[in-house]
Amino acid sequence: MTISITVQPQDIDIKANEGETLSEILQGAGLSIDLACGGQGICGGCEVQVLEGQVKLSSGDSPKTHDLPEGHVLACRSQVTGPLTLRLPEVKVDREPDFTSSLQTTVEVSPPHPRSPLSLKINGSEGSPSPRYGLACDIGTTTVALALVDLADGKVMEVASSYNQQIECGSDIISRIIYSVKPGHLQELRERILHTIDDLLKALLHRHGLAPEQVTGAVLSGNTTMVHLYLGLDADYIRANPETLKISSMPPMKAGELALAIHSEAPVLLTPAVGSYVGGDITSGVMAARRGKDPMEVELFIDIGTNGELVVMGEDWMIGCACSAGPAFEGVGLSCGMKASDGAIEAVTIGEAGRRVELQVIGGGKPKGLCGSGLIELLAELFTSGLIDRAGKFQVDDTHPRVRELDGRTTFTLAKAEQTDIGSPVYITEHDIANLIRAKAAIFSACRLLLTNVGLSTEDLHRIHVAGGFGSHLNITKAVTIGLFPDLSPDKFHYLGNTSLIGAYLALLSSDHRKELERLARAMTYVDLSYEPGYMDQYTGALFLPHTDASLFPSHPGSVKTTDHQT
Repeated sequence: MTISITVQPQDIDIKANEGETLSEILQGAGLSIDLACGGQGICGGCEVQVLEGQVKLSSGDSPKTHDLPEGHVLACRSQVTGPLTLRLPEVKVDREPDFTSSLQTTVEVSPPHPRSPLSLKINGSEGSPSPRYGLACDIGTTTVALALVDLADGKVMEVASSYNQQIECGSDIISRIIYSVKPGHLQELRERILHTIDDLLKALLHRHGLAPEQVTGAVLSGNTTMVHLYLGLDADYIRANPETLKISSMPPMKAGELALAIHSEAPVLLTPAVGSYVGGDITSGVMAARRGKDPMEVELFIDIGTNGELVVMGEDWMIGCACSAGPAFEGVGLSCGMKASDGAIEAVTIGEAGRRVELQVIGGGKPKGLCGSGLIELLAELFTSGLIDRAGKFQVDDTHPRVRELDGRTTFTLAKAEQTDIGSPVYITEHDIANLIRAKAAIFSACRLLLTNVGLSTEDLHRIHVAGGFGSHLNITKAVTIGLFPDLSPDKFHYLGNTSLIGAYLALLSSDHRKELERLARAMTYVDLSYEPGYMDQYTGALFLPHTDASLFPSHPGSVKTTDHQT
């Protein structure tokens, strides 16, 4: 039976089939909806309001479906049974205020030479130059970030980000590659990333009163798989034969050829890749990290996202690899995980054997969930408080006031339902902890293997550059406590922010930077961990807190930083 659905405020009419979920219907109509958890009913991002009509809730609903405001449902857990009128929330655009400060501390950029920006040359009606704007974009597996740039002076006007709409098709690159080989799925994945970028771009242009034609150049940076899916190219060979790259570098293309909604003749550059699992996002990141540091000492670059990429580099050499960390540190796939935005718990203190918990919340309000930095601190606090053992198993029973069983899983509650901004508790489960331990083990074991391959140890590192979406409040001491980072002095660690986006920004402004990207891509030696017999031994040893080899982590856990929200 065909069913009519009206969507507000867009005032769009859609035809659907009985039994389809609202998320399937809305995405099929090209409407943006946040499905960060892949449609499992975990993240709560696909909440919509039913103005008229009724839906059928799917069986096995998660706690996120409870305590929603009256008339609100999760699109991924709701099936249509008759005519409906829905109201969608505004496109969710998360500001990234740390980008400008990260840029200032990472690089010093002079105003671009008039011939230097990657831009289509356009003259005004009387021969004077028209205002021109550029776009820098980081296409992440989990998150997509855009920077709108004034090409006249290099000023970053605004940066915004949102979840990659491909998440519903798989949380990591391997699952998306597998999904892409089915008939019609490659085109679907391409359309999802195009929609993600388009939604962000429209929101930015609208806020600044600009037309798409005024954006006359763009640089896009992403891992090898994301770039292939963006271009609509077969990515299955990446998994089947990682030693062979179809595309590593290409000259700028026209925006119209890429369905990028800016000036159709605008040049668009995709930053060059190194290997199947070390893409242009890492080339961009290394360029941002290396600026102003020549000659170099032995340094480590770590970009922690859904994929963990690492590069060990000296003055005239560099070697890199990638490991599958999964999206846990980006808040995806966890019971109460979320992005680092208002309402996210970014720091945790646990005292009195777990009976007292203090939380630091981004924005200062009530908590909604846990972001990456908060997850790291929570794991460290649970471990040092004796609430979990080295394997991540709870060492308290259900008589503890913060421990309870939920859907057959043991949970530790950080904030009760009445103490949160979502009307449901914020908690962590043993399953969540296991995901976090696997993620940190993948990063640390890749680090040790790279160093071993060049005859070095962690003690030889003079500096560690930390990139990725953790935010500027990442507690290095806590990251060392859980075994994510090597046990080195905190002053050796430097947080750089979204270096993929910074590198894309630099390349947008300067031909010298564009040449440097190509040079770095050619100079880096790529190590495929799937061909390294010692990697699994390293990984297995890291599946404990902090590690099976206690001698690697001799220091005592550091002090806990001050928090501002107590539950």
